[in-house]
Amino acid sequence: MILRSQAGQKEAFGIIVKRYAGAAAGSASLLLGSYEDALDASQEAFVRAWRHIKRFDTRFPFFPWYATILRNVCVSHLRRRARRRTVVLSDGHAQASAESNPVLLAERNERRDRVWQAILALSSKHREIIVMSHFQGMSYKEIAAALGIPMGTVMSRLHSARQALRNELTDEEP
Repeated sequence: MILRSQAGQKEAFGIIVKRYAGAAAGSASLLLGSYEDALDASQEAFVRAWRHIKRFDTRFPFFPWYATILRNVCVSHLRRRARRRTVVLSDGHAQASAESNPVLLAERNERRDRVWQAILALSSKHREIIVMSHFQGMSYKEIAAALGIPMGTVMSRLHSARQALRNELTDEEP
């Protein structure tokens, strides 16, 4: 699909978008704290990826390249938001299955919301590396390339981010 996209076939790129749209929106929502903003950011990142698809090196996987574009778009959104000084509240966008046990569903939703809020409470560097590693499934090497930092820094920052997340979750427990 990449080669067809590089040849200008929009339909092929549409298939790529469908494949990665969910992961992109999920990752962006964790970075931005708003699912609506995440949808806008992921769409903008896909437009940028389409515009620059001919630059993509097919020897490497697509998603880490796209994730770098998405990260840059999210950072831009955060900068604009900081200038406007508005607060965006999370709406807990995930929906639960009606087939679930109501008690188990409530417990799962409560845990999900606690983790969501804890991730949002992290510094932007910690939140970003958690998203790249755990939600985008990027390797240390891919994260290092995307952030332009050494792999040792990735490992150290990820360790610190996990510890900060653990502390956030421990602080929130009753």
